[in-house]
Amino acid sequence: MGLVARLLPIRMDRVVLATARTPVLEGNLLHIHEALRRLRPDLAVSLLLEPYSYGLVGKLGYLGRLIRGMVLLQTSRWFVVDNAYLPIHVMPHRAGTTVVQVWHAVGALKRFGWDAHRPVADPERRFLHRHYDWVVCSAEASRAAYAAAFRTPAERVVPLGAPRIDGLVDELRLAGVRGRLLDAYPEMRDRRVVLYAPTFRGRGIGKQAADGLDAIALRAALPADHLLVLKTHPNLDPATTPTAGFDLVVDPLTDLNDLLAVTDVLVTDYSSSIFEWALLRRPLVLLVPDLATYERDPGMYLDYRTQLIGVQVVDTAGVADAVMTARPDAAAWDAFIDRHLGVVDGRAAERFVHRFIGSPSSEREASPGGGDTLPPDARHE
Repeated sequence: MGLVARLLPIRMDRVVLATARTPVLEGNLLHIHEALRRLRPDLAVSLLLEPYSYGLVGKLGYLGRLIRGMVLLQTSRWFVVDNAYLPIHVMPHRAGTTVVQVWHAVGALKRFGWDAHRPVADPERRFLHRHYDWVVCSAEASRAAYAAAFRTPAERVVPLGAPRIDGLVDELRLAGVRGRLLDAYPEMRDRRVVLYAPTFRGRGIGKQAADGLDAIALRAALPADHLLVLKTHPNLDPATTPTAGFDLVVDPLTDLNDLLAVTDVLVTDYSSSIFEWALLRRPLVLLVPDLATYERDPGMYLDYRTQLIGVQVVDTAGVADAVMTARPDAAAWDAFIDRHLGVVDGRAAERFVHRFIGSPSSEREASPGGGDTLPPDARHE
């Protein structure tokens, strides 16, 4: 570390936003990036959008990107991630750098990280989710889960709200998103859009698409004015998901929150999009035929049978019926939002910048999120 400090000084005006999930900026990182550009245009922002690749060529390319990530980690003032990120976990960073985990999901639904019922195997288990200075969650209800999942003391888990939901309470932004998507997918105009957006099963190279829906049968059961749309998970090979029966298959890299803006009924399973969808107060159908299995691995933070909103079904016939009849329970949905989303004012990204980055005039002063103000046990040098 001493040699690194002498040869590679920290650039005090640089923020790095990094993810190993998608090759595009989206979710929490997207909204934080927008807030940085608006509130701190004086800062240099570096983007590391580098999904893991399988196969020899992909792994070699990923290795090269990791080396760049390790250098930026050691030479940047702030480093923000929304997923596990190898350079952070394998090597301690310097005290002058602040690393913040903002996670890519909202709330705490299914167990993850170190808090899954079936923990990850070695060697990954030895280094996964280490060396965070701070963790951001959406609300107090998620704080204990995030502390356990990320091996981070609860006092360093901050319920600031989720930046990714800012756009869902901004009517002007929503209108712009709707316009762009309707231009890209004119089939959605004047149709009742039923979006199927499931999660996946398994992990790593063994990830598989959910198989509980018969889209051909569902399409046959729905009226002609309903448009059945598929959005596969961005971390899943689209070729592994059958597309027969769907009227429209959207680009997997399309931001799910953008799609929610033009969706009338959401059909999913264990997706954290449930929390965001609640804000729109439109029908929700949960297709969970494997709930008992999922409760064992990876496990759930919430009791699906008593603490979830929406209508739970176990087969395609149940989905078809629920699409036509489901209606949100206003009181239950309001309580769900209050508990799991915290403050919903469209300013979570701004709070992040103020909390961890500060204003230009205060960047040299001690701030709650600054590396120089961390408790001694949080230092990594």
